[in-house]
Amino acid sequence: MNNKQKGMRGKNVQATNKKNLLIYAHYYYPDAASTGQLLQELAEGMLDAFNITVICVVPSYLGTIEDKYKTQKFYHEELNGVKIVRIRVPEFDKTKGFSRVKNILSYFFGAMRATLKVGKMDYVFSISQPPILGWLLGVWGKWVKRAKYMNAA
Repeated sequence: MNNKQKGMRGKNVQATNKKNLLIYAHYYYPDAASTGQLLQELAEGMLDAFNITVICVVPSYLGTIEDKYKTQKFYHEELNGVKIVRIRVPEFDKTKGFSRVKNILSYFFGAMRATLKVGKMDYVFSISQPPILGWLLGVWGKWVKRAKYMNAA
């Protein structure tokens, strides 16, 4: 046992030098969207190096939302070691543009509010989904959290 693992009075304390990583993802597991599935694998694969928080929508890829996600603005969950803040968004019809825009904007503004509630972050990662708004969220998170920003275009 090294000195970093020894706590006060010689008690074993797990050393943690992990940085905090915030990920913006419109969709995250268990949503059917491929980006949600890939980001789950990515996030869980980085848990040895980072404490990870994901800000995403409630499961809604097909346009409908389960009743359990219709009562609050934010839902805090943990899945396989990843902290998740899910944002309630309106149901939508994929064939109607205005319906989708309303859904996307609800996520965008909800994610901005959720950013204020997630605590200290060292890094912010976003994907460009939804287009342009994903990047704007990343820049917002970088500024608000005074963190380093990474983007996947």
